[in-house]
Amino acid sequence: MAELISYDEAIDIAYDIFLEMAPDNLDPADVILFTAQFEERGAAELVETGDDWQQHVGFEVNKETYAEVRVGLVNEQDDVLDDVFARLLISRDPENKFCHALWKRD
Repeated sequence: MAELISYDEAIDIAYDIFLEMAPDNLDPADVILFTAQFEERGAAELVETGDDWQQHVGFEVNKETYAEVRVGLVNEQDDVLDDVFARLLISRDPENKFCHALWKRD
């Protein structure tokens, strides 16, 4: 197996995919909100890979090989990502490119 990409690279890839897909997968109001607030409050952060991914992707997710990135807006009071627009599961194996996104649904 090839050397895994870094977690920082996984965050960058996930964020690029988020930006590309957001207009087609989020409510227009959420796209406007994220765009307007991103400079001050936007974040893409690595979190512990959730145990629920298997039901979304149909295979057992190896937490060493895959990373979960959440993209959203941070609460200014306590620096917590409290408005999550998407959860993305990214493969860190450069020979097995994979991404699955779960989008915010009101």
